[in-house]
Amino acid sequence: MTREIDVFFEGEDEPVGRLSADEQGALAFRYGSGAKCPLSLALPLEREIFRDNEARAFFDNLLQENSSLEAVMAKHDIDRSDIAGLLYYLGRDCPGAISCVPAGAGPGKKPGRLDRDYEILSAKDLAGIMRSLRDERRLPPDTKDPSPLAGVQGKIALARLPDGSFALPSRESGVPTTHILKVPRRGEEVLVDYEYRLMSLAEKIYADQVAQVEPLEIDDARGLLITRFDRNVTNGVVSRIHQEDFCQAMGLPKGLKYERYGKGERIFNAAAVGKLLGQTRLPARARRLFLQMTVLNLAVGNTDNHAKNHALIYRGSTPELAPLYDVVPVLLDRSANHDFSLHVGAAGQMEALTRDAFFEFVRAVGIRSRGKSAEEEVLNSVRDTLTAIAGNVDTFQGGRMKILGDMIAHQIALIADALAISVEIPERDAFLRRGGAFRLQS
Repeated sequence: MTREIDVFFEGEDEPVGRLSADEQGALAFRYGSGAKCPLSLALPLEREIFRDNEARAFFDNLLQENSSLEAVMAKHDIDRSDIAGLLYYLGRDCPGAISCVPAGAGPGKKPGRLDRDYEILSAKDLAGIMRSLRDERRLPPDTKDPSPLAGVQGKIALARLPDGSFALPSRESGVPTTHILKVPRRGEEVLVDYEYRLMSLAEKIYADQVAQVEPLEIDDARGLLITRFDRNVTNGVVSRIHQEDFCQAMGLPKGLKYERYGKGERIFNAAAVGKLLGQTRLPARARRLFLQMTVLNLAVGNTDNHAKNHALIYRGSTPELAPLYDVVPVLLDRSANHDFSLHVGAAGQMEALTRDAFFEFVRAVGIRSRGKSAEEEVLNSVRDTLTAIAGNVDTFQGGRMKILGDMIAHQIALIADALAISVEIPERDAFLRRGGAFRLQS
């Protein structure tokens, strides 16, 4: 079956372009004559048409792997590879500021007024949603998911009203949410504290370059509330800001979000990141920030900084590096893969990190580091970041927070040794790496 799908930015009456699929399901995307902002760095405005491979990589990344996708596949007998068919039914609610709707249907999204476009959730309603996400890994049957979200933890997108209460967009309204609520499985509630503490630590170092988070507890349910950085709230009106993750910006399918799965030019690696950051509004600043974020992720044991956990945000026609988000101490999870999602030079694991590998990464990202003065400038920046993190290690005390603090101290020591720099680290119980996880040294 052939499909014609109009692609809109929120707040615009005319589509930015049209996605089409032929009878074999091959995709093509073409911008409209009035397009002013690209959908993606991988889909530049200068090109007349984008064929299947290029279009598929971007639009497939708009589909979230969840129950809504499975339901549409079953109900309409649509194969997972039929991107246009799935967007025909699901594209109105796809993530971000973009909506994909049947040709001629009109925009799927619009700005929302907090005083009229939302249905208030009582504390009992919200507690029920949180318990269902915690225990059943899904929303209650009568709850419409306003913005399907990817990830391991159960999530729902919410709007926070001026009085502090929470609400969901009115059904079929197409208005935005303002926050994301992540709810871990029962027994894994410590993830809330881990991510909150690490994001708070990052905020002390990077200020407004970090997504804002806070714990939320209602009755016996706990979650992490995240303020969406791709939203603007002015005078009670909420609007979406266009953003894309690095998979989309690099033209990669979500299956290649880890460097270890890519090859040739279809790979998420430091060179690809450097090329991407070179196309941002402030390339030098973006590269410095990305390096600092990488150092922080290494220091706190977050090896899951894959291509969908980095993003670009468009406040004009040229993007900027989005704030840091999804920082979790993966090294404390015994069941997780602790290989680097993004290699640091030739190093794919912490034990392989060397000064040469680090500077190979630095140069690939696009930061000048040749020559003694340039190298020292980079190392001083890394030292400052590690020192700032080490200065907060002793705030991690008590139970599993202490284990987190000990792991961070250990990571800082490993990085400092690899780079031959001096960092003052508070004394903590030593950790040893054994079998892919950390344990206390006897």
